[in-house]
Amino acid sequence: MYLIWLSVLGLAIGSFLNVVALRYDPDKFIFNRRTLGGRSACPKCENKLNWFELVPLLSFIFLRGRCRNCKASISFQYPLVEIFSALIFLFVPLFIHSSKFLVLVGDLNLGGVEKIILSILFVLVFLTLLLVFLIDLRLKIIPDELNLFLIILGALLIFFTQSGFDLTGGSFLGSYAGIFGLRSNIWLNHLSALFFGALFFGALILITRGRGMGMGDLKLSAALGFLFGWPDILLIVAIAFILGSIIGLLNMVTGRKRWKSYLPFGPFLALSSIIIFFWGHNIVSVYFNLFSLK
Repeated sequence: MYLIWLSVLGLAIGSFLNVVALRYDPDKFIFNRRTLGGRSACPKCENKLNWFELVPLLSFIFLRGRCRNCKASISFQYPLVEIFSALIFLFVPLFIHSSKFLVLVGDLNLGGVEKIILSILFVLVFLTLLLVFLIDLRLKIIPDELNLFLIILGALLIFFTQSGFDLTGGSFLGSYAGIFGLRSNIWLNHLSALFFGALFFGALILITRGRGMGMGDLKLSAALGFLFGWPDILLIVAIAFILGSIIGLLNMVTGRKRWKSYLPFGPFLALSSIIIFFWGHNIVSVYFNLFSLK
């Protein structure tokens, strides 16, 4: 029963994140009176919406994806973000309560309260990345306050998981993490990952003179490095570039983008982080088995 309530809460939070992302003004703090207050309205006819038009997912279904007043189409972003938020609320706690997660985080004696705390922290991580995804996709900007919040969450996660950190524990790559080194101290590991993310994207910015990457990508990569640690950040960046290349090529083939068109990179880092959280160990295992490197 609690899974149903988690999903409902996820839908509601997803609806809220949609509002924040669409109202966000780069010149103001992300959570201000404008983003948090005021009634929602149709972007076409500006008709104020009633409560029954704002029920997450259900309103979109019953209204058949159209405004009740002007019949204009409602963007599919609304139900998709709500569903994705619900999936975060549902599957992140389930994964943290699984035996696989306990193997990845190392020799931790996690009780019920500790698992709930870790579930809350990682749900907040991925909700923040969902907001990064939406804002960067719309404005090609990653708010500094979101990167700072990820670093704060990273510090809290380090505090709660440091006792399980060793040669193979404390990484979503599992036992393969030991191959990459920096396993003597968890703070040194995560700070090194932060500097890797910053230096790598800093070098790209210098090489491309700011045309390939932006400072927002650098800050996000550094924040993710501190949050996930080494060598997880290495795989996060690699998969993000793979995803970006695939989407970029598809856009060029379909004529939606030109070769020199700018493609925001924050969404790919966000997606890659989710992939590493759930399947990082599986991906590295397949790679090593494929090339007989196990």
